[in-house]
Amino acid sequence: MSDEPTFEQSQAELERIVERLERGDVELEELTTLWQRGEELYRRCAAQLSEAQGRIEELARRLDGDSPDRPARMEP
Repeated sequence: MSDEPTFEQSQAELERIVERLERGDVELEELTTLWQRGEELYRRCAAQLSEAQGRIEELARRLDGDSPDRPARMEP
């Protein structure tokens, strides 16, 4: 099992960071740290979403290939 946080955990942390930045109650040094962490979380979430989209598209292609409207493929 991976120590990497789930998508939902990363998203929740990113939302908390955005809320703090929007309130404007952080010092400049903390602001840059939060901004960097936010960018890291955003990239992680975007990558996880992209990966999930790819898996869904692959499953849809497989399902479409099993459609009764299409002739069955012959195995060699």
